[in-house]
Amino acid sequence: MNKAIELFGNHIYKLTQFNPEKTLKQLSFVYTAAGLQCKYFPSKLLLPARQYMQWAAADSAIKPLRNPKNSAIVSLYLPCEILHAMGIYQMFPEALACYLAAAGSEKIFIETAENNGIPKTLCSYHKAFIGLVESGVLPSPKFIINTSLACDVNHLSFRRVADYYNVPHFMIDVPSQYNQNNLQYVENQLHQMVDFIEENSNFRLEESRLAEVINISKNTIENFRKIMELRKDRYLSDEMTSQMLSVFATHIMLGSKEAEKYSADMVKQLSECPKERKGVRLLWVHTLPYWQDALRDLINFTDRCEIVACDMVFDALDVNLDEDDPYRYMADRLLRNTVNGKRENRINAVLKYAEKLNADGVVWYCHWGCKQTAGSSAAAKEFLEKNNLPTLVLDGDGCNSQNVNDGQTVTRTEAFLELLENRK
Repeated sequence: MNKAIELFGNHIYKLTQFNPEKTLKQLSFVYTAAGLQCKYFPSKLLLPARQYMQWAAADSAIKPLRNPKNSAIVSLYLPCEILHAMGIYQMFPEALACYLAAAGSEKIFIETAENNGIPKTLCSYHKAFIGLVESGVLPSPKFIINTSLACDVNHLSFRRVADYYNVPHFMIDVPSQYNQNNLQYVENQLHQMVDFIEENSNFRLEESRLAEVINISKNTIENFRKIMELRKDRYLSDEMTSQMLSVFATHIMLGSKEAEKYSADMVKQLSECPKERKGVRLLWVHTLPYWQDALRDLINFTDRCEIVACDMVFDALDVNLDEDDPYRYMADRLLRNTVNGKRENRINAVLKYAEKLNADGVVWYCHWGCKQTAGSSAAAKEFLEKNNLPTLVLDGDGCNSQNVNDGQTVTRTEAFLELLENRK
């Protein structure tokens, strides 16, 4: 870890224990400064579209910290087009924890959660999130909205935080099977979500504005379909963080003009990338520990390998874009998500996109505490390798620097890259 980041993390650890309000101000200042650096002094190694999105993602994470009463805490898979249309900012655990890890500051918040009775085995993203709340650092939002999709810890963390803040809480239940009855069921809940927001705030939804946002959302999804098509035969020197930027764009920021611009710029700039391949092509499953220097040194900006996609980016690209009704479109996207339902849905989607993108191998990353990903890893490896796709099941932690083994991670990843190189 960078020495300056380590020192800042130690400072936040001490400061949080006696002045949480000052901790929030200093974290906000650092994130603002980092966002401005990305905007005005970006890495020249990145595509301009990536440079832009680094700032846009940071800005979207900072706004709710500055305007908590105009904000909602949400889960990653919530259709946020409704919130964008109403002018409501969004905070979500994964982003909050990612930025803490990038600043070397997650330790005190994970410890706070564990000291308050949260099991050590719980997802580190949500432990950091709960600790951020219960340490008094994260200001109270207007309300909390989450879905049941994919992550079972949602049922604990969002309900616990809502009780802690004593704010209204709404949850969208997503059935595991796709059919017309379930589609109507989820659509009805999205209408109820609008009623919930209007009953518990001064925000009002204009359907004409929602239609505009939905159109932006569809344009973004269509652009990402084009990105996947372009990525199959183009080489791009990149970094691990870039995949997480695309996760922002296809989830919480979906429906924003920033996500639309990013996706459109990526289509244009990828079209200009060379049709060639250098090194091995990896498809990454689940979150990426982009803060982990040992992996960054191995993967970032190297001709030896490139990550052609993360499955969290394409998890909802099969949504029906011809659907005219905004609520049914959003409901369709939830039910069609590759992480919804049987594990085979996700595994089959990984194979489909690996073949589409000409990937040489898959890294199935088992983030600490994620039962869904870890629980399906053995079946995924067996199935993918039967289909001639070498798969590395890699255990790690997407945000807790105290819970990783750099040596083992690098050794196993190096061996996997060598295996793929020898197959070419």
